[in-house]
This record gives sequence, C-alpha cells and structure tokens, in this order.
Amino acid sequence: MLPIQPKDQRGYFMLPQAPEDAGYYVYGNVDHKPNSGHLAQYAHSALLTLIFSVERLWQTRDNRKFGIGNISLADGTEFHEHASHRKGIEMDCRPIHKDGLTGQAARVSRFDTFYDREATILLICLFAEQASVQRIYFNDDKVQVAVGGKVKSFPNHDDHFHVEIQLPVAKK
Repeated sequence: MLPIQPKDQRGYFMLPQAPEDAGYYVYGNVDHKPNSGHLAQYAHSALLTLIFSVERLWQTRDNRKFGIGNISLADGTEFHEHASHRKGIEMDCRPIHKDGLTGQAARVSRFDTFYDREATILLICLFAEQASVQRIYFNDDKVQVAVGGKVKSFPNHDDHFHVEIQLPVAKK
C-alpha cells in the first residue's frame, strides 16, 4: 500500500519531502526543533504546481538542487517570527550554494563566498517568469536589478528568498 501524502483540514498537502530525482530539497525547523521543518510545508495546490513547474525547468539548467523551507503549518496557524506563511501561498527558498550542498548544512547568505549569485538569479528568474508569482523578497540588490521589478528587499531576507503567489480568481 502506498503511503498517503499528509493533508490538512484546508485540503492543503505537505510538500513531498524526498521524492526520488527531485530538483529540490527541504530544510528548516519549527520553533527551533530539529527535524521538524516538514511541519511547516503545507501548500495550496497552486503553489505546489508552481514548485513542480519551476523544479522541472531548473533541472534542465542546473544539476544542483534548490532548498525549500517554510510554507505554512497545517491549518495555517502562526509560527516563528512569521506574520506571513499562513495561507499556503508563500514559500522560502535558499540561494544556491556553489558546491551543491543540500539540507541544513547548505545554509548560505548573500554575503558568503560560497553563494552562487548567477545561479540564484537564474532560479529567481524561473519563479519571476511565472504568471502566478506576485512578489519575491531577497536583499541582494544585484539580483533585484538582474531580475527586474518583481524582487524587492525585506528585513531578514539575506539567507533566503521569499516567493508569494496570487491565487486565480474563481470563475462564476
């Protein structure tokens, strides 16, 4: 019997944690508890679609994986210092690490020598080109210039970028 992907009461699924041959890895923790990041990775189906689409595009351009962190806790409760990340339509991603590290060890800031700006620009462009992406926060001004008006600065966004989508309007 196949395991069932965890789903919360809103109908949001947990991002698959270690799919074979995926172009992403997952990271993070909730309330500083090790190995609890999966608890904050419940996503609206539109965000999952975006993630899987960008992941496939990324894999055609780079063999490294990109890191996905906070999305939303089950049921959209507040956590950490996040006033956001409650609707399943926002996610955090790590900048690309030059040596391809994954997992908790792959944390990288825009100030680190092992930060790969060019690859990070490529990844952020893949997100920014998607019609559903409403905003991206990342504090690297060179990335902001390269990607254009969709990327803005926001406090504490030096070691990850934040992607938020707009949900499609329901047809009547």
